Amino acid sequence: SARTQEVVHYGQTATVEVATRAVDSAAATFRTYKRTPVHERRRMLLRAADLFEQKVVEMGEMQMRETSCDEAWARFTAMQTSTFCREVAGAVSAALVGDIQPSYFGYTHLVFKEPVGPVLLIPPWNAAVVLSVRGVANALAAGCTVVLKASELCPATHQLVARTFHEAGFPPGAVNVIMADRPHAALVTETVIAHPALRKIEFIGSAAVGKAIGTLAAKHLKPVFMELGDQSPAIVLDDADLEEAARLIAHGSMFHHGQVCFSTERIIVQRAVQDEFCRLLSAAIDRLAPAWMAVTRSHAERAKATVDDAVNRGAQFVYGSSELKGPAQLAPSILVGVNRDSLMSCGEAFAPTAFLVAVDTEEEAVNEANSRLGGLSAAVFTRSHERGLRLARELEFGMVQVNNSTIFAEPSGPATNFKGSGWGSNNGKYGIENFLYCKAVSL
Repeated sequence: SARTQEVVHYGQTATVEVATRAVDSAAATFRTYKRTPVHERRRMLLRAADLFEQKVVEMGEMQMRETSCDEAWARFTAMQTSTFCREVAGAVSAALVGDIQPSYFGYTHLVFKEPVGPVLLIPPWNAAVVLSVRGVANALAAGCTVVLKASELCPATHQLVARTFHEAGFPPGAVNVIMADRPHAALVTETVIAHPALRKIEFIGSAAVGKAIGTLAAKHLKPVFMELGDQSPAIVLDDADLEEAARLIAHGSMFHHGQVCFSTERIIVQRAVQDEFCRLLSAAIDRLAPAWMAVTRSHAERAKATVDDAVNRGAQFVYGSSELKGPAQLAPSILVGVNRDSLMSCGEAFAPTAFLVAVDTEEEAVNEANSRLGGLSAAVFTRSHERGLRLARELEFGMVQVNNSTIFAEPSGPATNFKGSGWGSNNGKYGIENFLYCKAVSL
């Protein structure tokens, strides 16, 4: 625990043999589960949603123990689990609708949506319950079975998720959980990916690990869905409601110690309102509850090193500092003058920090926003819907929020990963479609 610096509990790392048996179990169950009627899958998903709703306190406390997140984040993500389950249950029929295509040769040309088969899900620790629940629900709705590779930073939380799906009535072998410590993770993961019965991978995590997973997937010719990190920008135009923009950007930057894959890390402000916005942003951060803690001390130390590197290269604090408060809590900060070659500018900080860039024109704002590798979420603040929509169409991101936080996402989707933030869409029917393929049948 980052909060107490004490061992919470111990987990058993999987061996190659255990990993193989997990895929074997998923494959055996898939042979019968894929024929489960859609209305029965929906019934079990809705039952799972009810159970997750009943377990909000338990899930929240488990996340707090394992990942040292604060109660607000733990409760928010725990409450979202039932929302996502119900959304998936409501979308499953639409996702599975097939088609009848015209035939050049006079046949009846049918198109079926079929489950891809056993899948590997690798959810992260930072939103442990909601992202694992979303992935498992999508796969089960499609008719797939799951090998869930639990994070070594929250194995009990991910075990609780799998257990709840089985309590909802999904058959033994529908969700199989393995966990690997760091020294064994690469071997265990490749064992699962290389298994002939494994059909697809969903990975949510850092770009560095995503590249390694993508390399393994390519080696074994397995398709992969990825949701990676971002340096999500918020653009503040000169006609924006500056107080509301400051409130939402402060929250988007600092919530959960900045450990959200689409936290606001870049703030692009038109120069005419820069000074007033900075004043309001500082006041908004002051009103926030403390940013709590990083998941481990080493995560906090890496975040501090990122901020210190920016300062050493000439950046200045508009707000805060790089002080470590306690074993794993970094002070919140906003910087200006961040060098383009600094760690903060080149990659995701994953910390309660952001940097500000002043621009004169809309075109400069869009170019600055699009200048990084990521493309997950962006925000535009303006009183003009026409202006906001015009910029949204130019921004190279899977999601664009107009007058909302970069960390906002609709459960009905699509939450689309673009550029260096991965590929594929999630939420609602779009998440279910990740685990389906189109089969053409001519009669």
